[in-house]
Amino acid sequence: MIQRNRDSATGVARMPLMLLAVLAQFAAVQPAFAQRAADAVPKKAEGGDPVALAGGGGLVVGGVEVDATGRNDIDARMNGWRQAQRLAWPALWARLSGQPASSAPAMTDSALDGMVSAIEVEREQIGGGRYIARLALVFDRARAAAYLGRFAALASSPPFLVIPVLQDAGTRLGHEAHSPWLAAWTRLRAGESPIDYIRIQPTPGDVVMLSAWSSERRDVRFWRMLVDRYAVADVLIPELLLERSFAGGPVTALLIVRFGPMGREIGRVRVSHAGGDVNALMDEAVRRADSYYIAALRAGKLLPDPKLVEEDLATAVPEDAPEIGGLLADGAAGLLRIRAQSPDDASLVAIERLLRSIPGVVQARTDSYVLGGESTIELTTSLSLDALRAAIEAQGFRLETGANGPVVRRRAAGEAPAAAPAAVPAAPPAGNGG
Repeated sequence: MIQRNRDSATGVARMPLMLLAVLAQFAAVQPAFAQRAADAVPKKAEGGDPVALAGGGGLVVGGVEVDATGRNDIDARMNGWRQAQRLAWPALWARLSGQPASSAPAMTDSALDGMVSAIEVEREQIGGGRYIARLALVFDRARAAAYLGRFAALASSPPFLVIPVLQDAGTRLGHEAHSPWLAAWTRLRAGESPIDYIRIQPTPGDVVMLSAWSSERRDVRFWRMLVDRYAVADVLIPELLLERSFAGGPVTALLIVRFGPMGREIGRVRVSHAGGDVNALMDEAVRRADSYYIAALRAGKLLPDPKLVEEDLATAVPEDAPEIGGLLADGAAGLLRIRAQSPDDASLVAIERLLRSIPGVVQARTDSYVLGGESTIELTTSLSLDALRAAIEAQGFRLETGANGPVVRRRAAGEAPAAAPAAVPAAPPAGNGG
């Protein structure tokens, strides 16, 4: 059975604001400034999957700090909740619109009451008519959309299946249960994002289909099967390439944020943790990936691939198509892996940009990254190897044949371009004889 997890939240249970107000009337007043803090431990379902406390439709704004006073403790708490609503709405507006929080439309308390469906108390202190707390507010997506104007469409994206790919030394992991990168994505409270992440509790069959190798497949039929199986619109492939200095020492990683069956790159960034806490690094990487996906959604770049739902698959490349020199015949787009010298991130990015700029190259993506060595770039192109070599030479680079396949590098200063391949002489026209 497939279990779907859109909102993986932590903290205590939340209740609507008006219900909390009624229950607060019967709550015993606690001693002055008695500390009450909820443990940040996810609640578990029977299958061990985190349960969304906000539900599938909530937009969560967490970490809202309030400090309010009142005639008594109950009045102070209510004033604190009101204050939290007024602070959370501009924060939600800024996150969805990409505009400053100060530009958020002014809202009355009654309108906010209608939008806020629940409150989570992350930490609170109450006593002596004063209320200090950190709260998370859950906005109803449908009701909030009515006040978002032209940004209403950003309140919720189509459902996307997340396939987190981790490369740690020589190991690549996808949906294997022991993957710490997969675990980091289950810790994400998806209600804090407009992206509708679909995260599953994988069965053995899911582990096979959602492996790191499968995320690199370019077979449209395979991806259509996944889209139908998990009832999603498309796939998100956040890839993390982990680099450890030594046991217990600093740890860094390269995060490459991809989208769709072709693995189109949305962005990349380096993430590090000086204390060597891998889990903390991965939590930060999840937040960075989420910010890239939100920006892409806002810019209209997170549109599902129509090939995943259309019946016409005439343009799909058959798996058994004949190959010539690693490229598909008859000018069809095929795959070619080349190696690139990557002394640093900038060098690898420059080579990727060069390859993407060549006419006839459909896609260029990093398949494996080795800092200070040779990384692997996967090309989708209809060019022959000679044509690709000539185009690369024209840009001041060189494509050579290495022991493990073609290698691209920047041409050294004073190094002459490689000789152009000899033209094949045309066959003489057939004569009449004599």
